[in-house]
Amino acid sequence: MAIVVKVYGNISPADQSLRLVLAEALQTAIADPISQDIETLVLIGDLLTISFEGVYFPEDEVVAVLQAHCTPKQTGKLDVLDIDAWRIRRYQIQDGHLHLRQASLNQVLDYSGF
Repeated sequence: MAIVVKVYGNISPADQSLRLVLAEALQTAIADPISQDIETLVLIGDLLTISFEGVYFPEDEVVAVLQAHCTPKQTGKLDVLDIDAWRIRRYQIQDGHLHLRQASLNQVLDYSGF
């Protein structure tokens, strides 16, 4: 099974209720068998990290949860690397909103200021 999507992110401050809502949204995710034992959502204090590699990531569902639950005090990001399309989508959490930026992974690798 080839990895076609990699997702990394962090949100702070976050709590257990946000982790649980995101876990529900992630129920349809299909992880790479090698990385299935890696915890996708980890809450340490008030920092929630997201780490995923696999075949399918329910991006729309996760983004909807983040839009519905982000607060003006939260900061963070969610990077979705689409390996097949060789693109990155970065959702920046700031001022209670999600802001989307997209680029080719080549731009990111070239230190283009993404």
